[in-house]
Formats: sequence, C-alpha cells, structure tokens
Amino acid sequence: MMLSRIADSLFWIGRYMERADNTARILDVNYHMLLEQPADTYQLRWDPLITITGERTRFYQMHEEANAHAAFDFLGYSEDNPNSIAQCIIHARENARTIRDRISRELWEDINGLYHKINKLRDEGVSDLSRFCDAVKRGGHRFHGVCDATLPRDEGWHFLQAGCAIERAEMTARILDVHYHQLLEGPQIMSEARHAWMAVLKSVAAYELYKRHYTQIEPEKVAELLLLDARHPRSVRFNLGVLQNSLYAISGSVPGSYANEGERLTGRAYERLAYDSIGEIFEGGLHEYLEELQGTCRTIGVEVTQTYFYYAVAS
Repeated sequence: MMLSRIADSLFWIGRYMERADNTARILDVNYHMLLEQPADTYQLRWDPLITITGERTRFYQMHEEANAHAAFDFLGYSEDNPNSIAQCIIHARENARTIRDRISRELWEDINGLYHKINKLRDEGVSDLSRFCDAVKRGGHRFHGVCDATLPRDEGWHFLQAGCAIERAEMTARILDVHYHQLLEGPQIMSEARHAWMAVLKSVAAYELYKRHYTQIEPEKVAELLLLDARHPRSVRFNLGVLQNSLYAISGSVPGSYANEGERLTGRAYERLAYDSIGEIFEGGLHEYLEELQGTCRTIGVEVTQTYFYYAVAS
C-alpha cells in the first residue's frame, strides 16, 4: 500500500499541472479572440475568465476592473492568487521535489524545467501573453507525455491520473457554465455569438473535432460535445470515466460496485452523463445541471482526500 503522503503529492501534482494548463488555455484563447474582433463589439471579456478560475472575489479586492494587464498579472504570475499559473507550477514542483525517489528522473526534470522557464519569462519582464501561455501549454503536453512514457501503472499512476481527471472535468463544466450564462445575456449578433462559441471550443481543444462533425456552431451541440462525448479527452463524461477507472484500480473495486463515497459519487455522475440526452439537460436547465456537476466534482475531491490522505487521530 502506498504511503498517504506520496499518494497525496501525486494527486496534487496532477491537479496543479492541469490547473495551470487550463488557465493558460483560456487566457490564450481570450487574448487571440479579442485581437480578431473589434473591441467595441466583441462580448468575451476578461471578467468571465476570472470567474472561471473561482477567484473573482480575490481579484476585485486587488483590482478595480478586469482588463488584459490585470488579468494576465493575476492569472499568470500573482503570488497573491494561489491559483495563478506560476503558483500552480510552484506547488506541483514542490510536491514532486518531496517524492523525487518515487517518480522518474525525467518527470522531475520536466516539472523543474517548466518552473525555471516560467521564472525566466517573469524575470525578463515578458509581457507577451501568447508567448507565456504557449510555454505553459507546451509544458503541459510534455508533462503528460513524460508521465505516459516513464511512470509504472501502479497506485501512484492512478492517483496522478485521478487528480488530472477531476480537475479537467470541473474546469470544462465551469467554462461551459460561465460562457453559456454570459452568452444568454450577451451578443445578439449572430457573428459575435459564433465567435464566442468558437472561443469556448478552443478553450478545451475541441474546435477541430466539432468542425469535423458539424457545419454550424450551435449552443446545444457545443454543450453536447463538452458534456456527453465519450471520445473527447476534455469532455466531462470522458474525464469522469478516467477518474472512475483510476479509483477502481486504487481500491480494487469492480464495475458496478464501490468501496467509498468518492467512488459512489463518481459512478453516479458518470452513469448520468452516459444516459442523459442534451435535450433533457437543456429542458431541465443547463446552468443548474452544470452547477450540480461542479459541486459533485468538488465533493469527490474532498472524499478522495479524506479516504486516502487523511487519517483520524485516536484521542
């Protein structure tokens, strides 16, 4: 049985690296979409990005308005934002450092190299948001590649995969929720709405897949892909499936059963996504559905932590 501190570190390495990558993606997409559209007409602004990261209250305690400079500083480097990209990479590196004897040399060098790359960009005073985000995204691709190529498929692997999957599932649900709510109240011009939905798809690397299957960008089809598609690696259903398989591998449970509350909640959420139709979801309220999913993801994270990482101390 793996020590709880090692499992904890691997789980959070996965979460922090995925969080940094997700934040870099939404920053980069928003930046490029704003460049392509007139500033006085395009509706996708910086405020929704702050909301997606869950740090809206903290941001407005430090800044009066959400503009490109403030958002880049807060989401990219800020030491006052525990979920900034730089802070996530610092936390991932620290977790990796404490378990260097339990991960591959290549994985440590990859995470450590990304940490130094981000520090170098900061010290150089790089204000090019696209260059910064590209470095983080490439670092995320390398991280997953190195993990796949060098880590044994043991408990540690599954804790790391569980961390990545739960973070990705919650972020996809949050991106869809925030942007869909904004678009309901936002652009009435079809071209603006189309570009906004393109931004949502690009934020989760789903634009090319969507265009291969559909000729027009339609909100219901976008939501269906990001929520229910079993093939796309950033859809909520796909990642809850990965999470479920990893939790089964850790506990030894078999499909159709569960060993703890985290597994039960994961299985219930996954089965619901497997059998719900997008029409039923919209009829019942997409926002309410997505809010429930996000809450479930947070609860699963708490349950995994309590089950495997924290132990009651006898009084």
